[in-house]
Amino acid sequence: MKLWILSTPVPASEDTSYLIGRTASRSAQVFISRVPPDAPDPPPPPEADIDIILNRSFIPRRDFLLKLDRIAAERGVLLTNPGTASARACDKRSYLEDFPDLAPRSGIARSVEDVLAYQEAWGGNVVLKDPLGKHGKDIILFRGARDRKAASDLLSRMDQGEVVAQEFCSGFIAGDKRIILHRDRKHGFKPAAWFKRVPKAGEWKSNVSAGGRIERCELENQEVHLAKEVAERAGLDSIGIDLAWHEGRCLLIETNAYTGGHIDFDNDRRVHSGDDFAAMICHLAKAGRP
Repeated sequence: MKLWILSTPVPASEDTSYLIGRTASRSAQVFISRVPPDAPDPPPPPEADIDIILNRSFIPRRDFLLKLDRIAAERGVLLTNPGTASARACDKRSYLEDFPDLAPRSGIARSVEDVLAYQEAWGGNVVLKDPLGKHGKDIILFRGARDRKAASDLLSRMDQGEVVAQEFCSGFIAGDKRIILHRDRKHGFKPAAWFKRVPKAGEWKSNVSAGGRIERCELENQEVHLAKEVAERAGLDSIGIDLAWHEGRCLLIETNAYTGGHIDFDNDRRVHSGDDFAAMICHLAKAGRP
């Protein structure tokens, strides 16, 4: 397998280095392009033949990702994850179209009045999110009039002047679960790594970058079923899915085209999800995507 990898600049994260290392060890030839986070365009592909493109650049911008799709089409190879699907997975506004039956009640807010209307309709607190945000940044809890300024400030920072409004889930307090799934040889998906994310005492954000912690957990049947359904709809090859419980239902909170957690899961469980990821890439390069 001849592999072209788009990666973050040095130093890459432990998980990116781990997945690249496991995949590169199965490749006859590897080309690596380091992509800065503000790169307007993908780097030029290698002149040599390649069998597949692995994107670990962590750039969520739609224009960048669609250009990657075009490069893959011109070279006649697969891009994983696909750019179009990655762009939707990174944009929380897409959940309203792609997963309306699987996610908490959600909407688009362009003003504080919109947020107040959602709060009244849903009868509880509302989470407001930057549509392209990550690591728990630009996410606030709207509890009513006292949070008008915070909501107004968040809206003013958004390029398109809009945020995603989502019903607050009671399960946020206890923590959510991150499940990473890989495409398998039977054209379905299987959980490859999973863990619980628990917020700090008295908080509700479970992101590690926001002070949350990781705990070992097991998965319930409903969680696995929901995760596989989301993965099937999303069109990605490897996907990270955040799930939380609310009023007895397991719900989709976020999808992630760029995932982390393999190395910690493998060290804790003495398993090899990194090798499972590499095997998936090899299979896609050889057999293609269904």
